[in-house]
Amino acid sequence: MNYDYEADLNRLKEQQKQAAIADLDKQKNQSLSDLQAEEATIKPTYYKKKDTANVQNQVAARNFHEYLVNSGRSNSGIGAQYEMSRQNNLQRSLNDLNTQEAADLADIARRRTDVNNAYNSGLTSANAQIEANYITNLLNERQKAWEREQAEKEFNESVRQFNASLAASKSSSSKKSSKTYAVNTPYYQGKLNSDVQYGTFATKDANGISYQPNNVNGSFLHKTGDTVEVPSQTLDGQNIVGTQNVWEDEEGNRWIWYGMKNQYVRYNN
Repeated sequence: MNYDYEADLNRLKEQQKQAAIADLDKQKNQSLSDLQAEEATIKPTYYKKKDTANVQNQVAARNFHEYLVNSGRSNSGIGAQYEMSRQNNLQRSLNDLNTQEAADLADIARRRTDVNNAYNSGLTSANAQIEANYITNLLNERQKAWEREQAEKEFNESVRQFNASLAASKSSSSKKSSKTYAVNTPYYQGKLNSDVQYGTFATKDANGISYQPNNVNGSFLHKTGDTVEVPSQTLDGQNIVGTQNVWEDEEGNRWIWYGMKNQYVRYNN
């Protein structure tokens, strides 16, 4: 079953968007709630200030009237002038308080607008970032899928080349005979390639230890560091696939040990 990574990325994107909305909603609602609580204190505060101004004005008027009576000037024009001045001062105080109250309410309204604007801006920014992450992840997954496809093609091509090389080697080996050496150990019994006369590698295999020449026709080998999966066979005739080193001789030719035929085959990859 093919893995639908694009569907998973879409689900992840929607989950991230819902989480961003929930977080922004929480912040907005808390800020609006705080502003509402602050706004609710403004009118009572200014009502109290206005009432205090009126009371103080009335107290001042009464005190001044008593002063005029006690000084015998209650019928003078001073009282009328004072009354006019008192009323003017009271009105200025009330006007100032009304102006301050309106400014405080306007500030609440402005900050409420700022909260809503910040919410909309944050939502737009979060969606943009989530979409950008989605595109990046989608491109990365498509690149990985392409790399996997290329790796599979390269592997299939290497198998094809190996099979072609193996077929050519079989054809060549059937036309000539080579001297072989017999071996009889607890790990391996059979004939060894004639090139073992120049030395061997002793390597662990499915049967215990295998012996293979460290050269091809006297040209000594060294590891390239590469490996390849090669068909092999156990002593009881079971077919297996084993990992073989890719060797290089002194002329730069590359070889793979093919145990089923007791010889090296050219590796052209």
